[in-house]
Amino acid sequence: MNDGERYSEVVRRLFEALPCAGPLPDGAGLPVAGEAVALDHGAWVRFEARVLQGRFVACSFRAWGCPHVLAAAARTAERLSGSSVGGEGACDARELIEALGAPVEKLGRFLVVEDAHGRLLAAARAVQSG
Repeated sequence: MNDGERYSEVVRRLFEALPCAGPLPDGAGLPVAGEAVALDHGAWVRFEARVLQGRFVACSFRAWGCPHVLAAAARTAERLSGSSVGGEGACDARELIEALGAPVEKLGRFLVVEDAHGRLLAAARAVQSG
């Protein structure tokens, strides 16, 4: 099986570009982070963001895992930028699998992305409530 058969076009595009990857850039807003790790599932994800007036004004991620994990983290970070701390753009592992055309066997890894996202939202809500 070649890479073209294992990875969807969406995964390949996100993996090649890795939007929002790296350290959180300087800027306005309070920094928050959410992290999850399950090395037995082959994944570690950390989201960092800046919160200003109830919105994520910037978001970045760092991750370790297969191309599916990195693509899922990149997609999630992209969607977080500009969204409300209220979490209407919630991250769901099963939706990520479908959107990225990933095999269901990767669910454990995608749950790590979902958990890191949930921890970021919790940190952001805590900062907002003072």
